[in-house]
Amino acid sequence: MKIFKNKTIYDITFICRKGHDHFAQPILKELEKKYHIQYLYPEHRLEYWHFLVRGKVIWVEWANKFALPVSRKSWKNKKLIIRLHRNEIISRYMSKIIWKNVDKLVFINKYFENEFKNKVSSEVDTITIPNAIDINSFPLIPHLYGKSICVYSFTFNPIKGYDQLINMFYKLIKIDSGFHLTIMGMITKQHSAIRHLKEIKDQVINMGLSDKITIIERQRVDSLIEDRENVVNFLRKHDIIISYSHTESFHYSFAEGMLCGLEGFYNMWHNSLIKKYWGNWGYESEEEFIDSIIKWSNLSQTDKERKVEENRKYIIKNFSSEAISKKYEKIFWE
Repeated sequence: MKIFKNKTIYDITFICRKGHDHFAQPILKELEKKYHIQYLYPEHRLEYWHFLVRGKVIWVEWANKFALPVSRKSWKNKKLIIRLHRNEIISRYMSKIIWKNVDKLVFINKYFENEFKNKVSSEVDTITIPNAIDINSFPLIPHLYGKSICVYSFTFNPIKGYDQLINMFYKLIKIDSGFHLTIMGMITKQHSAIRHLKEIKDQVINMGLSDKITIIERQRVDSLIEDRENVVNFLRKHDIIISYSHTESFHYSFAEGMLCGLEGFYNMWHNSLIKKYWGNWGYESEEEFIDSIIKWSNLSQTDKERKVEENRKYIIKNFSSEAISKKYEKIFWE
């Protein structure tokens, strides 16, 4: 860090809408060990906050309205990097951001990188880097493995496929009645999520599964640390983490469950986007999915422990804050 004429010169300026930096936090936490980071959290795009930028590298999280004013300037002796997650590709900002002023556009999934090139621009320098996980927040929890299955997400959004998951679970317990399923999500004002929650509650009752399926509605918390603690306490009560989502870009909850010592199963026939990351835990059909769960439940305790330790090592090697931050350092300073 240097100071010229009472102005601090930072290594990195991080720009993000207030309250939407949760995906970036594990990476920033690691980068802070080596670099001086300026944080800007604007609330309105018409404010003059972009004149406050002091970093040699400008990282804009989300390709949205706050990326727009930054991209309108050709930054001298600075590098502009924007990270695009998923839904931005169909937003109006794709035609408004001045892409020629963007030095690097970062995606978290190769599929969306290719979609951007086909739909928006093939001239922008792009790269795919997966999300990072704060490994220390999700310790390996000793389990006496049974038949307790869980699935959780931020909300009860229909995209998570909980209705189809319940149908699959019904077929599973017809083969082995010893399994139990818990579905957890936060309560939000999202109309589609509220509607889907009611639908799956009715579905559980109508299918006679009230003693086999538990639905947990948890209140939203502002503290990321508190939220992670709640998730870990939830995971310690289960043995299997399932994903039945129609689409995911990375899939945090799936990774978090396996970090804590659960075995993972996901529906690769509906959601192939994350195959590159989680293909070893994906299945091509419902029949294969159910059969694999039953085979897992019949493994010895020793075999299960060995498998979940391998799962954790894979995630640490590929998605830890340390591993992912090194990829960002390379594009920052290359």
